[in-house]
Amino acid sequence: MNNSLNQSDLKRRFVFDDADVRGCYARLDESCKTIQSTHYYPNSLARLINEFTIAAVLLKDSIKSDGSLTVQMRTESDINLLIADCANDGSVRAICEYDHSAVLPDEIILNHLPGAVLAVTITPDDGDRYQSIIPVEHGSLAMCLEDYFERSEQLPSRFNLLATAEKAVGFSLHALPAQHIKDIALSEQRFEHLDVLLKSMTLEEAHADTSADALTKLYHDESCRLFDVKSLQFGCECSTERSLNALKALGEEELRDLVAEHKAEDKDAVTVDCHFCFQRYLISFEQIDTLFSEVLQ
Repeated sequence: MNNSLNQSDLKRRFVFDDADVRGCYARLDESCKTIQSTHYYPNSLARLINEFTIAAVLLKDSIKSDGSLTVQMRTESDINLLIADCANDGSVRAICEYDHSAVLPDEIILNHLPGAVLAVTITPDDGDRYQSIIPVEHGSLAMCLEDYFERSEQLPSRFNLLATAEKAVGFSLHALPAQHIKDIALSEQRFEHLDVLLKSMTLEEAHADTSADALTKLYHDESCRLFDVKSLQFGCECSTERSLNALKALGEEELRDLVAEHKAEDKDAVTVDCHFCFQRYLISFEQIDTLFSEVLQ
């Protein structure tokens, strides 16, 4: 195995030369710090948000599609909405809406959250958006994702998500069509063996090691080949155009009322704030008039 670059935010694919299995290692340090700095989150919720973010990276790597991938959870509990995105360029972001007056448990168990529903959304650069709904029948996000792959794919996948309130490390394993091992039972046995080793990685070990060191510890007796490191970073997809589209979605009548209110307050623009990164966009009344003409067409 080759040494990894000394980067804090990265992903790295690996493959086993004598087994029909591939995988991905991902680490987020600075990106998690940026996500947490935009809002105040209790520790247990911060860990869960970081877990969702590293999961988005691993899912984006496993599902071959240009564009972005979103992991989302809605519940009828004090945690209303949690969203984590990974874009095609390796940019990640996440946010959670929750009841700030609530006292959250030290450990958030997903299938204990009333009405919890998970969704994975793929938004390609070209083409239609595709969404899969995942039943929340397990306590951890990793187990829910494994269930998702069991339901949607013929070949199994496994995850180990190791997050703190400050950072996250994640591993994925994906079974491949038989090539090295033709015996199906033996191939499945090899996959389960690699999964047992994967699940043996502790949070402390994962956060102390580089990608090469972590994978060497896990698979020191295996023929595991590492690919190049790919950088990850915090990034937001907000823009003036997206802000205009958000206003347009309100509808013409509500937009006109909003403009009238702002004019009555002697303002010359409507403010749109991005909840992910706190970027503020000032949309002029002239720009909104253009939206009106588009709505009327």
